[in-house]
Amino acid sequence: MACLGQATVSQVLDRLEKRGLVKRTRSDVDRRRVMNEMTEEGLEAIKVSPSLMQERFTNEMKKLADWERSLILSTLQRVASMMQAEALPTSPVLITGPLDATEQETAQSFQGEQDSSS
Repeated sequence: MACLGQATVSQVLDRLEKRGLVKRTRSDVDRRRVMNEMTEEGLEAIKVSPSLMQERFTNEMKKLADWERSLILSTLQRVASMMQAEALPTSPVLITGPLDATEQETAQSFQGEQDSSS
């Protein structure tokens, strides 16, 4: 399970709100609480969006014969061993932003999230 910081979630919600996919309102009882609600546009976007790549991948893997899955697994294990993947850090870097961001833009975004979560 991935844990996202408050700053990251706020940035994601800001972008969704700007696109009209989410509506945010403050609670009348406790002004510190912000209620997030999908708009009609947001619900429609979910209906027409393609399934997640991981979901498709899982479904396709289930269709393979046992020997095919074993072959893929052993091949990937061999490639990982050849790359000495055991020595690589495995913690994911989760940042928000455009997929076509430059390396510098990504680094700045990542640094901004680190600063705001401190």
